Amino acid sequence: MNELEREYVLTENQDRLLSIAGWAKKLAWVALLLYIALAILVIPRDIAFYQKFNSINLTAGFLDYYEQIFFHPFQFITNIGSNILNYLLSGTIYYVVLKGVSLGLYMIVETDINYRDKQGGSSA
Repeated sequence: MNELEREYVLTENQDRLLSIAGWAKKLAWVALLLYIALAILVIPRDIAFYQKFNSINLTAGFLDYYEQIFFHPFQFITNIGSNILNYLLSGTIYYVVLKGVSLGLYMIVETDINYRDKQGGSSA
């Protein structure tokens, strides 16, 4: 369909819905990439928190961060792993919801166009 046919077929409301669908499709990827970046930044944020906690609490016997991982791997996996999984699942959910909104709006516009074509007119 070329540009002239598209302007002829689409009403203002359909064009607005297609614009919203396009934005939802783009925002789905932005949300997914943002949450992947947040998941990657969990470990540096945890290191910074651990160092800040050790500088405030001057009690002797604290281990280095990497020693803490070596001596308590289950604690590391549960804390860090759950945070990473939380960010990845949240990003996936936002991606799926926004992608679904986009596809749903595209389907609504296409259904309306097909319905108007079947009736033989272009009633708004």
